[in-house]
Amino acid sequence: MQGNTSKEDFKSIQNLYDCEMPDNNIIHDLIYPFVYGEEEYIGQFSDNSACEILFMGQKMQLPMRSRVLDIGCGTAPVACFLAEQLGWQITGIDISRVPLEKAHSRINECNLTSQIRIVHGNIYTYLFNEKFDGAYGTGAFCHFDAANLFARCRDLLRNGGVLAFMERIRIGDIEPDDWQKLTTEWACPNVYSADEYTTLLREAGFAVRVVKNLTPTFRQWQKKSVSARENLKEQIINLTSKQYYETSLRFAAYENDMTQADKLGYAMIIAEAA
Repeated sequence: MQGNTSKEDFKSIQNLYDCEMPDNNIIHDLIYPFVYGEEEYIGQFSDNSACEILFMGQKMQLPMRSRVLDIGCGTAPVACFLAEQLGWQITGIDISRVPLEKAHSRINECNLTSQIRIVHGNIYTYLFNEKFDGAYGTGAFCHFDAANLFARCRDLLRNGGVLAFMERIRIGDIEPDDWQKLTTEWACPNVYSADEYTTLLREAGFAVRVVKNLTPTFRQWQKKSVSARENLKEQIINLTSKQYYETSLRFAAYENDMTQADKLGYAMIIAEAA
């Protein structure tokens, strides 16, 4: 695996979402309807349209009332969307508190309290009282050491249970300075290739069923996320600050540059617990 990997740093993850990026909840709702289109934005923080998220859920092939775990659920837009679309019983877990405040409000507003349960905690240490039929993550797995996470998911899933995720992947060589920005600065231990993800899944006891390249649409979303920020500059500054706007634009432009340079891509991977 390329570069020097660091260990999972959950304090940094909490700080990132609870202290450094709380305004992102507001800005996402402003920017991303322009990125994905009004009907394709459901509140997701991942780089996926609603159609791509639903496609992933359908490919998991789990019946209604299946018990499904949302890993890194954030404000719970995906949990609400898939609960409504597929009739699953979803447990969402996140280590950050600020996003969960909005998650509880969203679930109540959607009248999904009987289908969705939210817990605050670390997936490695939280004591779940059941085995799950499925588990998924949308843009959250970048914060985990994949080998550790997949082993934990295998323990949490019943035999034949399904694990699915959509995540950025490494598709080209990444220079040391860029590696630092993509890992340490975003509290990510690594940037895995699709092949590395599939190898680690097999080693954890999964049979890989689907590997779908989402890089073409990922490039579109990345490019639009920059132009949307530029077009909405005054509104973003009024809602947050000039400093937030400049930082947000710099991060978005950097990730877009990496994507357009064929160094970063995106993939959907679905595997079955053997």
